[in-house]
Amino acid sequence: MCLAGYLSGSIPSGVMISKLAGVDDIMSLGSGNTGATNVFRVLGPKYAFPVLAIDILKGALPACFALNSLDMGKAGALAVGVCAILGHNWSVFLRFRGGKGVATTAGAAIVVFPKLLGVAFIVFLVTVAVSRYVSLGSMLGVWAAFAYSLFPEFTTLDRWAVFGLAAVVTYRHRANIQRLLSGTELKIRFGQKGEAG
Repeated sequence: MCLAGYLSGSIPSGVMISKLAGVDDIMSLGSGNTGATNVFRVLGPKYAFPVLAIDILKGALPACFALNSLDMGKAGALAVGVCAILGHNWSVFLRFRGGKGVATTAGAAIVVFPKLLGVAFIVFLVTVAVSRYVSLGSMLGVWAAFAYSLFPEFTTLDRWAVFGLAAVVTYRHRANIQRLLSGTELKIRFGQKGEAG
């Protein structure tokens, strides 16, 4: 089931939908990322939102199937969800390149950590609304979820899992961190397309 999760996560939705829009290689444009934010900047919301939805489902469906159909329990669903995230970030179909894993992490969290996802989503929305930096919102969101996981209702395994996911998201944003520090990170501009970043 973990292999199925990895292969599900590996589906290059951003590349596939961009090709339908006439862009041969989305990874050669903008930030070079396959995710919805780069598709939004290059092609606009018409193509970005389907990418976002598919990337979320890539994490949610395998984890949900593991939890509810295979009775693998929360830990099993988490393991399958993590494999989907790894597939998205290091896709076998893209020579082990890929996205940053935020949407696929959110999809897995819908099943395994819904309350933590709610915290992360609120922090993400507020950060993006104030700063217009999607990268900053993504990172602050996952670390806010980790902070909330320190409450007694969560187990040690939960905390380590969320810490690991937050660390992976942050690692995948290392170029964004450099641009944020240098003041060159581009802001998201809703309703516009064609920016690199």
